[in-house]
Amino acid sequence: MKASNKLYDCVVVGAGPGGVVATKELIENGVDNIVCLEKSDSIGGVFAKGYDSLLLTSSATFSMFSDFLNKPGEDNHFWSKEEAVEYWQKYASHFGVNGFIRFNTEVTNVDRDGDLWRIDLGDDHIFSRRIILATGNNSIESYPDWSEKLKEIQFSHSKHYKNAESFVGKRVLVVGGGESASDIALDISRVADQCWISLRESAGWVVPRKRGEYATDISTHRGIWDLPRQYGTYFTRRSIEIEKEKNDPLYDAVAMLNSKIPDPKGIWSTYGTKTTALAEAIAYHNCKVVGEIVNVADEDRRLESADRISLENVDAVVFSTGYVNITPFMPEQYRQCDPRTLYKHMIHPELGDSLCWIGVARPGFGSQFPIMEMQSRYFALLCSKQAELPNHEMMHKSINEDHDKNIEQFGKNAQRIRSLVDYFRYMDGMAEVIGCKPPLKEYFVRYPLLWLTMMYGPAQATQYRLVGPGSKKKIAHRILRQLPVSKFNNVVKMGLRMRVAHALDSVNLYAQRKLL
Repeated sequence: MKASNKLYDCVVVGAGPGGVVATKELIENGVDNIVCLEKSDSIGGVFAKGYDSLLLTSSATFSMFSDFLNKPGEDNHFWSKEEAVEYWQKYASHFGVNGFIRFNTEVTNVDRDGDLWRIDLGDDHIFSRRIILATGNNSIESYPDWSEKLKEIQFSHSKHYKNAESFVGKRVLVVGGGESASDIALDISRVADQCWISLRESAGWVVPRKRGEYATDISTHRGIWDLPRQYGTYFTRRSIEIEKEKNDPLYDAVAMLNSKIPDPKGIWSTYGTKTTALAEAIAYHNCKVVGEIVNVADEDRRLESADRISLENVDAVVFSTGYVNITPFMPEQYRQCDPRTLYKHMIHPELGDSLCWIGVARPGFGSQFPIMEMQSRYFALLCSKQAELPNHEMMHKSINEDHDKNIEQFGKNAQRIRSLVDYFRYMDGMAEVIGCKPPLKEYFVRYPLLWLTMMYGPAQATQYRLVGPGSKKKIAHRILRQLPVSKFNNVVKMGLRMRVAHALDSVNLYAQRKLL
C-alpha cells in the first residue's frame, strides 16, 4: 500500500449537500488543512442517484443554504434532483469548495491510531485529527422480518427504484408511509393491475407541496410553529376539518390518511409527508391502504394484513422502509450510530470534536438542509477554537434532555425513527449554542418588514445569519427581503387563535399562582 502519511486537521467523507456545506464552513472559519472525499465523480451524493420522478419536498426557498440565493423567483418552485445538484455545484463553486474535494476516492476503512484517525483509501491512506461523516444514512436498506419469507413474490427496495415500467399490469404492494413510498405508490398505481400500500399506522402528516400556486412550506413559519406543542390537538382537528370541507376526493383521502395518526398532538407528533401522491393514488387510481403485513403465504402469493385484509396473487413488493444507520468502514464501536445518543445529534460525547455526523437529524417538518448547515457552522467553530464543547457531564445532560423532549413529543415515532427532531426546537437550540438566535424583538422595532418575514415567511436558515458568529447581516437582509410571506390563510388564522388561547392560558396560570 502506498502511504502518503498526509495529516489533515479534518477529513469530510461525502460530497452530498452535508459534505459540501461542512467543507465550506470549515474553509470560511480558517480551517483549510482539510479534504473532502467523494467516491463518485461529482457532487450530489444519494440525491443524484434518486428515482426518475424525484422532486424535493421542501421548496427552493426552504432548501437553500442561508447565504447563497440561487436565483429570484423560485419562491414556489420545488427542485428536481438535477436542479438540487446544480444548486449545490454552484454553491461549491461560489465558496471555493471544489479545490478541497477528491472525487473517485472511496474510504475503505477507518481505524483509531492514538489521537488520530487512519483513513484507508484503496492503495493509499491518510491521517486526520477529525472526521466528519456526511455520507447520509441511505446506504444499507432496512427490511421488515417478514421479507425473508418471500420466495415466490419478487421484492425490491425503494433505493433501487427508478420508474414503474417493470410493474405494468402487475399486482404490487408498496410498504412504507413516507414521501418516497407515496411517490412510488402513485407511479405504480397508474400502470399496475392493482396497487396496495401497507402502513404500520399512518403515512405521517400529509400535506401538498403546493396549495394553488403557493408552496405549502411558506406556512412552516414561526407564526404557528413557535407555539407550545400542547395546542397540537386543536391544530390537528381543525386542519382535518378544513380538508373535508373542500368536498374533493383528493382532500378526502388526505383527511382520511391524517385521521390515522394516533397521537393527540397529531401534526406535532409525527413527520411530514409533503406530497399528496398517495392521496392521489387512492382517490384516482384505486390504490388500497392496508395495515401492517402479519402473515405471508408465499406459495399462494398471498399476504395478510393486521386489519384482516387478504392480498391475493401478489406479483411484487416494493419496500420503502428506510435504512439501517450504519457506516460500514468505521471501527465497530462507531459503525452504527444512534443519533439520540449524540450531542445535538452530531457529536459522540466520548470522542468530542474528533468525530462528527452531519445529516442524521431529520426534521418532522421544515428541511434537512438548513439543519446540516447549522451543524456545520457549529462544528467549524469548534475546529477553529472559536467555540468549546460543554464538559462531559453537561453533554450527557443535554443528550438526555433532548431525548426526553423528543420522546414526549413524538412518542413511538421517536422510538422508531431515531433521527426525528422538531425543526424549530432543533434550529433554535443550535442557534442558542452558537449564539446566532434571530433577534426578533429588536427587528420588530427596527425592521418591521424583515420581522414579518421571519415570523410569517418560511423559517429557513437565513434568519440565523443576522447576529453572532458567522453573521452576514447585509447578505441576510438582502435575501430576507426577497423571501415570500405567507398569505392570510387558514394556517395563519389558526395560529392567531392559538396565540390568543395561549395568552389567556398564561394569564390564568399567573392568576392561579398569585392565589397560591
